[in-house]
Amino acid sequence: MREKYSEERIVSCYEANANHFLKPAAMLDMMQEAAGRDAENLGFGYENMISTNTAWVLSRVKLQFHNYPKWRDTIKLKTWHKGANRIFYLRDFILEGTDGSTLVSATTSWVIIDLASRRMVRNSELAENFDNLRMGHAIEEQAEKVTLPRGNEPELVYTHKVVWSDIDTNGHVNNVKYVVWALDALEYEFVKENKVKELLVNFDSEVLPGQSVDLYRVMEKTDEGTIFYIQGKVEGKSSFSVKMTF
Repeated sequence: MREKYSEERIVSCYEANANHFLKPAAMLDMMQEAAGRDAENLGFGYENMISTNTAWVLSRVKLQFHNYPKWRDTIKLKTWHKGANRIFYLRDFILEGTDGSTLVSATTSWVIIDLASRRMVRNSELAENFDNLRMGHAIEEQAEKVTLPRGNEPELVYTHKVVWSDIDTNGHVNNVKYVVWALDALEYEFVKENKVKELLVNFDSEVLPGQSVDLYRVMEKTDEGTIFYIQGKVEGKSSFSVKMTF
């Protein structure tokens, strides 16, 4: 059986927050790079996809933080594909400490888009190959749809004008930026004093250079903890939704 792809590295200062803990966005950055390298090894990476004018796009992601690594800690990130389900291609991740303990568990759902039409396409050959890559779960259930709680009117927190640094190699806003914007929609002192325990992101439609994104917020107190829902809209249409449990 094929081994899970793994990378060992040290948490850099620019990946840590004011409390010296790994930023959720930095975790997503690492996941994105590891996914790309593993896909290259398996024959469906960037160069392979671009030859057919297609690209991988992250649709949903769910992370569970069990324990945060800190600046200068040595960590190991493992990732593997685990098959296809309907329109989604699934990939999981585990971040481990030097003692082998699980620090972060994550599951992601990806789609393939045609770069000319910007529409989703299905690759039956890839789907069949993915079924042979199943190697267990980091999180068994797929990342679910984010649904804002009823009875709470979303509050407009701020508007972000998309700039050069937001854009990735596919010509649209990079998925990690949505998490950065979502955390920026919360009060500084709250984020400083509380850690994200679970993060769920849905990417609804791409955001392009020059567009303005309105960030709306809903807070909910539950037995699980304090939950913030952040939704980004462009001209009234949802671009992404985030659920963060603290």
